[in-house]
Amino acid sequence: MNLLASRIDLVLQHTHVFLDQLNLPSRDEYITAATAAFHDVRIATSSSWKLAYLTFRPMFILLGIITHCLVVILQVIAKHSVAHGWVAAKEGYLQLRTATVWFLQFQRGLPPSAKYAEVGVVSLLMTLWLLRRHVQKYRYAERTVAWYNKKKQQMLDWYHGVVEKVAKTSLFLALMLPHVLYIIAVVAIKRLFPSVLTYLATRTYLISFISLWRPLYLTFSVIGRLTYNLCSSEQDDSKEAALTTPNKKQTTFTPSQIKQQQKQLEELEDLREETIDLLKYWVVYAILSAIFVSGKLMPFIGTILNTTGVDDAASTTTLPSWFRSKGAGMLGKLRLTSRFVEEVRLVFFVWLCLMPVSLTGSDTNGNVSKFKSEKMINNHRPIDTLYSKLSPFAISAMNSSAFVAKTISDKTDSSFFAGLVRKLQSLLDVAVMVRLISESTKNAIVTIIVESSALLPAAVTLFMPSYFTSFGVIYVSLVVPAGYSIHSYNAITRTTLNLDNLVLKMEESSRYLQFWVVSAAFSALLGCFAPLLAWIPLSTHATWLVWAYIQMESSTRKVYSLIEKELVVFGLLRSYGEIANSSVDDTIVVRSAKKIIAALPSNVEPKKIEPKETQSEKPKQA
Repeated sequence: MNLLASRIDLVLQHTHVFLDQLNLPSRDEYITAATAAFHDVRIATSSSWKLAYLTFRPMFILLGIITHCLVVILQVIAKHSVAHGWVAAKEGYLQLRTATVWFLQFQRGLPPSAKYAEVGVVSLLMTLWLLRRHVQKYRYAERTVAWYNKKKQQMLDWYHGVVEKVAKTSLFLALMLPHVLYIIAVVAIKRLFPSVLTYLATRTYLISFISLWRPLYLTFSVIGRLTYNLCSSEQDDSKEAALTTPNKKQTTFTPSQIKQQQKQLEELEDLREETIDLLKYWVVYAILSAIFVSGKLMPFIGTILNTTGVDDAASTTTLPSWFRSKGAGMLGKLRLTSRFVEEVRLVFFVWLCLMPVSLTGSDTNGNVSKFKSEKMINNHRPIDTLYSKLSPFAISAMNSSAFVAKTISDKTDSSFFAGLVRKLQSLLDVAVMVRLISESTKNAIVTIIVESSALLPAAVTLFMPSYFTSFGVIYVSLVVPAGYSIHSYNAITRTTLNLDNLVLKMEESSRYLQFWVVSAAFSALLGCFAPLLAWIPLSTHATWLVWAYIQMESSTRKVYSLIEKELVVFGLLRSYGEIANSSVDDTIVVRSAKKIIAALPSNVEPKKIEPKETQSEKPKQA
């Protein structure tokens, strides 16, 4: 027990020593500190509340004012809505009752025949509604379409078999069979329904739609999508250049990059096919227009082709005596009527734009026929046939040193003009080296000289009378663009599947597509002002100069961007870029209209603003 008591005393001593080391505060000291802390917390809380109150007091006051206003507005709206709603309900009930009474009285006053007719109409409508539900339930429309497609496929299979049999005898006859059928159909329509063809050719805009508006719409669409794809490829190239270091080029690509490049290549391939077709059409259209317009300017051929003043109701052999000029002779009797010319144009453009090489194109299994490979099909369409026959004429007309200058980068070109341009390039390189001009200025000078050189054969006509200048206008506006379009066509058809090379060639081709759009717009403008220009001296020479200006690449792209902006802003054309963000007030049409309205005389006299000195002197004088 003594040992246990000693141990307990020892533990108590150690406990007292430990408590002394902890230096615990006394009760009075702890109470004093707690009182001071509570006092400080109370003061801090009071000051914080005061600060928050002063800070948020304006907001709470504003919120209260807004809430009060909303409550007042809602009370007014509810009061008037309920009152007016009750009045409207009462008036509606009275009107419905009046209408019902009037309708019943009206029905009682009708004769029995009218009542039976009304019952018949209601029954008919109910029957049609039930028939519609019955047709939708048993899918009669889909079954009819399937039956039509089946019969159509059977007819196409029969035609395909006939073509195969003819092809075994003669491939030429097999390819000519659709055209022969088209001619037979046109002759049958002309013999059975002569007024139909005449009406479509002379009373409608079908010719303009097929020959001009449809190709223009397709050209706008291709240019827009092509520009969008070219911009996307340039942005991708810039991103790749920014990610790669200058000393280390990216040689490997991720699967996503490879897939994106393949997609861009496929889109560009589709655009290339559409561009090729459009370039072919515009070349054929330009060459045919040049031939026709040149023929109308000829002394003897123009007498036949000129349909101005010819009576459509009269035949070509019974022209009035005043119309037959003394110098025309027998040719005056052969003048074509405008009705006949329009009918021929309609038949020709339908054949050119809408006639395929065959009516089927593939057999029932979806495989291309043995005698119609893809290359053969593409080479025997009407547009391809005319392009292959007419493009050599444009190339021969452009076969000068000026046209060869387009290939001045080729060192094997030994023509005089190409050598002259190379020497000029050398001089300009020296000027760039000594910093007299910039590189962009040098490229602009060379481009202008090279593009202007193609106009040299027609420049001689500027110093001749207007009759000869008209041939120069035809050369500048139709032959030169056709030659450059043929050059661009050859470039994109021979381009390999390299993406960079294809992008470069397609960008160059877009310039010529843009030119044909600008050419159509300018031709329409000249056609509107032709009677006025005929009385202005040297108007033909001025037209020659304007066409020469439009030929330049910078001019073509600038004018096309203006036309595209006008059409996109007014909603007539789909936008593939940033033009859609433009305002209507920025268009040339709206600005011109505002200027014309501002220039018109007004009945309202403008207020005269007196100077400040005069206004301050009037009270003093009074």
